[in-house]
Amino acid sequence: MELKGELELKRNINYVKEFLLDPKKFTECLPGLQNYEVEGNNFKAIFKLDVSQLRIPHISTLTANINAVIMDEGNKIEVVGNGRSAGIGIKISILMELIEAGVTVKLSWKAKIDLGMLMRLIGEESVRKIADVNVNYIINCISTKMGN
Repeated sequence: MELKGELELKRNINYVKEFLLDPKKFTECLPGLQNYEVEGNNFKAIFKLDVSQLRIPHISTLTANINAVIMDEGNKIEVVGNGRSAGIGIKISILMELIEAGVTVKLSWKAKIDLGMLMRLIGEESVRKIADVNVNYIINCISTKMGN
């Protein structure tokens, strides 16, 4: 599954890049963050995914564990990770391209998410609902932390 979007940030490119390359700052934008460890450009995080839109009685979140690395590719930053939630493997790749536009930076992002068996169990439409809510949380957090 692929999600993509854009965000305009009222900061200079170096500020945005420094923020996104800092695993501590990036990790703190994960939804329902429970715990994290940072080592260099790598991080491990435990967080809660909002699954309330599935309307399953007594289940509004699922705990996720992920190991990821943040890679600097010039004006492109990639976060690649894998982990587990509800006993199911998760793979994620988020590619963010920074484009300087005067006094702002356009952050163009594309996320590829492989939820393996979960996709087959609950279907793409349900997984997309979960992904949209959680990705929007991350994007809104980044925007807020940038002072937008």
